[in-house]
Amino acid sequence: MRLRSVHPGDVVLANHKGRVFYARVVGHERAGVLRVEPLERNVTYRSVKAREVVDHWTHASSAREERPSDAQLAFEGL
Repeated sequence: MRLRSVHPGDVVLANHKGRVFYARVVGHERAGVLRVEPLERNVTYRSVKAREVVDHWTHASSAREERPSDAQLAFEGL
């Protein structure tokens, strides 16, 4: 997998030496290697190579400051 689209905060599914686990990306360690923080306690791997990344999910920003319009909140039309 190409790591250009993987950014800190994203979640990856990794297969490192046959061990499949989910991890949050902390940053890029060097070319082709991600520095990760496993989401499971019993996994001790802290880096993952590009070829070991099975799947990738981007982290969506939750900085929603504006309030939805009143028309969107109304249930009168239902």
